[in-house]
Amino acid sequence: MTDQNLQWPTIDDEVLRTLPPVLRAVVRALGFGRARDFLATHGGINQHIPKHKSHALGLDDGELARLRVVLADHMDAAGRIWLPKPDKLFNMVRNTQIRKDKSRMSINGLAKAHQLSSRHILNICRETDDRQIDLF
Repeated sequence: MTDQNLQWPTIDDEVLRTLPPVLRAVVRALGFGRARDFLATHGGINQHIPKHKSHALGLDDGELARLRVVLADHMDAAGRIWLPKPDKLFNMVRNTQIRKDKSRMSINGLAKAHQLSSRHILNICRETDDRQIDLF
């Protein structure tokens, strides 16, 4: 399977830009749901990414091929890479979504939807406001 024949998942570019490079690569290759599942099992360790399908990783041929393409610059000569834990991915994506939704949902509604306290929602929203203030 060549790079041109790979079918890439559709990912919001704005959200991708907020992720660190290795997380961005994994999400780009697998999509958010599969990246979450993959990192829940393999994140936080130095992982070998094989050239050919391996049952141990739980990836299909296309996913493995895309992952090798996007992680090529991050892997060592033996095809190993330190994969991040998924909690950063979840938190960054969740917080971005909360900030997007804050104009159309109440603080309590956001707290219930994301299973967080209303105080936590306020702190997440305040992070954006603080960054905007710092720019001026």
